[in-house]
Amino acid sequence: MFKLGMKLLGAAVLTALLSVALLGRNISQGLGGMSLQNGDWTTSLAHGSKDGGVMLKATVALGGLLASSAENSMYYRLDSVDGEPLRLNCSYRIEGNDYEADWWSITAYGWDNYLIPNAQKRYSFNNENLVRTIDGSWVITVAASKQAGNWLPVGPSGAPAWRNMSDYDYDLLLRLYTPGDAYLSTPQSAALPRVTREACQ
Repeated sequence: MFKLGMKLLGAAVLTALLSVALLGRNISQGLGGMSLQNGDWTTSLAHGSKDGGVMLKATVALGGLLASSAENSMYYRLDSVDGEPLRLNCSYRIEGNDYEADWWSITAYGWDNYLIPNAQKRYSFNNENLVRTIDGSWVITVAASKQAGNWLPVGPSGAPAWRNMSDYDYDLLLRLYTPGDAYLSTPQSAALPRVTREACQ
């Protein structure tokens, strides 16, 4: 009887762990569900609408992201560059200019959809706090190790070993509040920051 109880308990725990893992994966994918591609960035006009699917709504409920309607805000997500998942051991260069929106920001989120802890307590940059060049353009370096200029730290926290190696270590979320017509009518071709991988250790 005891052995049977232990087997049933073990099966229940295993089922629960598997369910949590699958839910977490699906929630992460929910950010890009029903997506439109714009370079390496993805978005969806279903964000904040009644047409959003179950996984997208679960993402909003659990993560507090993507809740506003498209007229109020647009969200673009990036978890890979040229098909390669974002990695903590690599540095990335984000470059751009101003975008047609009242306010915009770029935030890094860990594999678990939470902000990545760092000693600098810096989690994002926006159109008001970026250091710019004389022509108004800007560059953000995303890396675990300290960088000059606009540095967005993404370490040293890492993904657990049980995650699939093909999965990303973190992702980037671009928010545009009160976006211009280009983002509402042609989000797949509207102007967005360019992200390139610089070096890996």
